[in-house]
Amino acid sequence: MEKQRFNQWWLYAIYILVLVVLIAGIYKNSDGFTNFHSPVLVLMLLVASIPMGFILYMQLETRIDNEGITVKFIPLGFSKKFFSWKEMDKCFLRKYKPLVEYGGYGIRGIGRKKAYNVSGNIGIQIVTRDNKSFLIGTMQPEEAQAVIKTYEHKIITQPN
Repeated sequence: MEKQRFNQWWLYAIYILVLVVLIAGIYKNSDGFTNFHSPVLVLMLLVASIPMGFILYMQLETRIDNEGITVKFIPLGFSKKFFSWKEMDKCFLRKYKPLVEYGGYGIRGIGRKKAYNVSGNIGIQIVTRDNKSFLIGTMQPEEAQAVIKTYEHKIITQPN
């Protein structure tokens, strides 16, 4: 099982910048944190901190086993996906361009082409029998490849 988090340096830089600007604004408008004139800034700090904390808490969990591949973003219950070996037409590792192909990181894509990723540019590409495409980002490509190789015999090739 692989667990990944959003931990890119630039993400932390954005968070720190936003927090510094808001805290500096609160400091300046409260006479050194002694007399609050603008509760709106404190509210903005709280409103900004909640999604930042949520994104830092989120993790992408991928499990490859005898039954198939399960992927989910914790704590988003609706994000869980399971692909059985029987429903797969293909399953392989590949390099991809997150921004160009999927518009960035996270839960991405619409229609028949979707992706769950948090960083990097290597993923487990799944193509289902009904020609839907799903990519799962991985930071452990060698381990993922070894486990997929163990179970790839379960992918039943359909005659054309």
